[in-house]
Amino acid sequence: MNHTTSATDVAVVGAGVIGLSIAFELARRGREVVVIERDRPGQHASTVAAGLLGTAALPLGEQDDIYPLKLDSLRRYADFVASVESASGMDAGYRTDGTLWIARDATEDALLDQLNEERQQRGLDSRRIAAAEVQALEPNLIGDLVSGLLVDDDVQVDPRQLLPALARAAQASGVRIIEQQAVSHGDFDETKDRWALASGQEVIAECSNIVVTAGPWCDQIARPTRETNNPLAPSGVGPVKGQLLRLRGPGLIDRCIRTTNIDIAQRRHGELIVASTKEPEAGWDLSPTDEARDELLRRAYGVLPALQDVELEEHSVGLRPAVDDHMPIIGSAGRPGLWIATGHYRHGILLAAATAHWLAETMERGETPTMIAPYGVDRLEAQPQSLEAAS
Repeated sequence: MNHTTSATDVAVVGAGVIGLSIAFELARRGREVVVIERDRPGQHASTVAAGLLGTAALPLGEQDDIYPLKLDSLRRYADFVASVESASGMDAGYRTDGTLWIARDATEDALLDQLNEERQQRGLDSRRIAAAEVQALEPNLIGDLVSGLLVDDDVQVDPRQLLPALARAAQASGVRIIEQQAVSHGDFDETKDRWALASGQEVIAECSNIVVTAGPWCDQIARPTRETNNPLAPSGVGPVKGQLLRLRGPGLIDRCIRTTNIDIAQRRHGELIVASTKEPEAGWDLSPTDEARDELLRRAYGVLPALQDVELEEHSVGLRPAVDDHMPIIGSAGRPGLWIATGHYRHGILLAAATAHWLAETMERGETPTMIAPYGVDRLEAQPQSLEAAS
């Protein structure tokens, strides 16, 4: 795609769901935006994601430090999708059928009691149901379940529909997208109060603001010295490998089905999603493994036996961006006009709406709103950044 180096207001580095959502939001607010992508928009973790959007999760407890942001984003999602679909003229694959958690034994039954109680304490709706009602709602599930929990507020979106729609919506709003250009470094010119972003010796864009949204690649973007360990916006983010299966067959379930160790959902066009593994020790490896495939299928068959007659269409692998505390990094990167949004781990699709809104608010106000105050890059300065212990 052709491009020039004329100055712009904002350059977003990375065209995954976070980068495109921020670009779209800023353009809707009247900002001039260019997005620079090392590959093609939405080619990495965003397109591999399952797109199952909800705040309920197991295990439970106060360790879910991003719960307020997840809830805020979930509540924004309907308007977010409507805006994307309106601007793009495309369907984002949005469904509002909810989630059905199921318990297969007494331990899982007790966990669903705890999950329901926690939701009630937070003022959120959910409903415990007996095994007979689970079977009536989803007759293709295994027959010896103990109980269920209905969460009607949960939704899902198809990332493989959302990402192209987001790219088109951004472009329709005036965003320019530069593809297949990896930003290697950035240089701030104090006399011009402007950044220059370059790939090797070529200047790609000049801008007043940079938003780094390059996922696990954020720390590979170096300063002009190009020192290996001197990133433009140091974040400590790294990759966590995830594997996911896509099958295709007749309609088997209406809701997202969740257990303590497997998630299953079905798109309206018949695709079935079986998600997913977490492999922090795998580094940058993008190879699908037979072990992961077989384990995901074993767990899925144990919940939805009819899947054994469904064709396995794709074995997907992605690299989720994460730091040790598994919270995102959103806000100022500590240098003039430099911003960052990364580290969303398993929640990038869900958190896109809130991240875009609150980062745009931060850039406009010049101060950090309360909602994203816990997610600043400064919290990481005292932490050794290693993903070896991530899970």
